[in-house]
Order: sequence, then C-alpha cells, then structure tokens
Amino acid sequence: MAYRTLKSIFHQKDREAADREETARRTSPSALHWNFTIGEFTMFCLVTPEIAVHIEQIMVLENRARELWNRLPRGVRHHYLRSMIIEEIHATNEIESVYSTRQEIAEVLDAVNGLAPSERHRFREMARLYVALIDGKSEIPGGLDALRTVYDDVTAGEITGQDAPDGTRFRAGTVRIFDGQKVVHQGSPSEEDIEEGLQEMLRQSRDESIPALIRAVSAHFIFENVHPFYDGNGRTGRYLLAMDLTRSLSPAAWLSLSATIADNKDRYYTAFQNAENPMNRGDATTFVSELLDIIAEAQGRLCTDLELRTAQMARMFERITELDTDEKSPLAGTPKDTLTVLSIIGQASLFGERGEVDLDAIASSTGKSKQYVRPKTVDLVNRCLVEQTSGRPLRFRLTAQGRELLGLDDGDQENIVQQA
Repeated sequence: MAYRTLKSIFHQKDREAADREETARRTSPSALHWNFTIGEFTMFCLVTPEIAVHIEQIMVLENRARELWNRLPRGVRHHYLRSMIIEEIHATNEIESVYSTRQEIAEVLDAVNGLAPSERHRFREMARLYVALIDGKSEIPGGLDALRTVYDDVTAGEITGQDAPDGTRFRAGTVRIFDGQKVVHQGSPSEEDIEEGLQEMLRQSRDESIPALIRAVSAHFIFENVHPFYDGNGRTGRYLLAMDLTRSLSPAAWLSLSATIADNKDRYYTAFQNAENPMNRGDATTFVSELLDIIAEAQGRLCTDLELRTAQMARMFERITELDTDEKSPLAGTPKDTLTVLSIIGQASLFGERGEVDLDAIASSTGKSKQYVRPKTVDLVNRCLVEQTSGRPLRFRLTAQGRELLGLDDGDQENIVQQA
C-alpha cells in the first residue's frame, strides 16, 4: 500500500487521526530522527518497504553498472567520464536556469586537465571539483568553513552584488522563494539557525546507524531547506549530494544524477514541498523515497546506456575485422596499427563528447608515442574516414563516411553521443 502523507490523512479523516498516525510513526522502530526542525516539527523518516526496495534496486543496478564498466577499455572510460562531467555540469546549471553550453564546459575541462589553454573562467572551478571527485582527491566537508569553500568553488565568478553572502560564512538576511504567486519556501531565518542546521547535516552524514543512501538524500534535504546562501544553493547542494554518493556508488552512477533530476524537475521540487508542508509535521519519508527513486532511475539509465554503447562497440570491432579480411574493402591491407587507431577513434565516436578524441589519448590507448600514431591519423584523414576537428589540442573524429563504413549510422549516433 502506498505511503500516505499526514496531510492526506487529515483531509480524509480528521486531526485526531493525523495526531495518532504521527505518534505511531515517530515511535515506530523503523523511524529515523534528526535534530532538525522543518517549520515547527522535528524531522523524521520511516524506513518503509518502498524505501528498502529503492535501496536494493540502486545497489543491484550499481553492481550491474560496475560489471559493464569494468568491461570497457581504459581509454573508453576516459571518454565516457569526460562526456558525463560535461553533461552533469550542464544539467545542474540548467535546473537553476543558469545559461551554459557544453562547448564552454568542454573548453574549461580541457584547461583543468592541462590539454589546452582557455580564456574562459566560468565553470572552471566547478569542472576542477568534478575531476577531483572522480580521481578520489576530494574530501567530504567536515565543518562549516569547508562547506563555504565548496560553495565558493562551485559558484566561482557567478554570484555577485546583492546575491553574494553577507554573513560570517553564509547569508545574514532572510530569503524567500516564490513560484510567481506565493512563497513556496523560506530558508532558515538567521545565520545562527543556518549554522545549527548545517551542523546537524554534517553530524548525521557521519552517523553509521543511518543507511548511507538515506544519509545522502537527507543531507541534501537539510541543505536545501536551510538555504544557506541567497543564490547557488541548488548547484552546491547537488554537488554535495554527489560527494555523499561517492561513499556508495561509482563515479558513472552519480555523474548521471543531475540529468535525471532535470528530466524529473517537477517531482524533485514537489518532493521538497511535500516534506516542508506544515501539515506533514516534519515527515520526510516521501522526500527520501522520491529521491532514492530518482537515483534508481539514473542508475537504470546508466546501465541501459552502457549496454547500448557496448553492443555498438562490439559490432564495430566485428565490422573492422570483416573489412580487414575482405580483399575488396576500403580497409583491405591496412596496417594493423592504423586499424587500431581507427578503432580508438571509433570508440570515441560512441563514448566521447562530440565523438572526438585527442592525439594524446590515442597515443596513450595504443601504448605508442604521439610521433608514432600521428602518421596513422594522417592516413585515415587522407582516406576520408577521419577528420581533424581542432589543432590545439589535435582532435579527430569519424567522418560520415567513416561512421557508415564501421556500421555507426547517424540515427544511432543521435541516441548515444552527447551533442554540443
């Protein structure tokens, strides 16, 4: 039976029924409690069968995703993670109506990775954060100063004027969120209240008596409910959620989250509003359930995407083998090393951002020097199978003729390649 909100019980029955149900829920052995108030009520959550199922789904899908991931060549993983970082930053900006393009994010990501200089500064710190998170070089904030540092990095150069924090660490004034007609959310009223709420968020994130995935989504709720800044809370909160999820999930899993949230934006915001509704008396169960369901959906999408791309890659390898052994094919008699370079560029077409791969990545994947592989790319360009897309760094991708030859038609490409 679906979990009913206290608000629905009140409307269907009466206040006494809602009172009895609230007491039963708060005193249940499956109840989790936080020293945090939602309006006038302390926050709690029941670990319902539905929540247990969501957690099981996420972990089953996580095991499947890891299995698929471990089958991929190292170079392919690099391409895929790069495209996912770009999509994650673009999606988290889009949710907050912050304009960005995948192209500018790709440029600053190149700068962060030392591949090419860039005059762009927007989103550079955000890109650096996500790269560090993937590399395991980020530490989950342990204090209020660390939280402020994360905010500064996520929003670097984006928050100015009246929207900049004006308290010791956070905002000193009040903040209200409108939907155009009425107030839908009001953050903690003072910096002291903000700090108390965030301290509880940090405390519960270390509480191993609470399941890790519930801790992650509960911390996300507390952060967004407190609303410690005038602007940039959403982007910072989702980055912190990604950090928390690193405790349980692989990078490809949490990097697919913001895009799924963007596609479920109404569900996402409705979950917050339900938990904050005074008639639900601090019951965050529906919020936890909804967010876990969205994470499970993101995991499912990831597995489907990896399965599709992996199948395409297998067919591409088979096609190259067939063409190599067919005396009448355009690839007949092609040196093995050149075919290897072609397959690497083909893999980038399937897994990379805009289907491109740079010369450094090709050399790394082959185990050869750039000087050795460069003539192979020239040969493929001369055959009109590959085109050079940039000079600094040198990047290549399959031409339309190359995609057709390898069995990668444009219809499939539209489904699996992130477009700039």
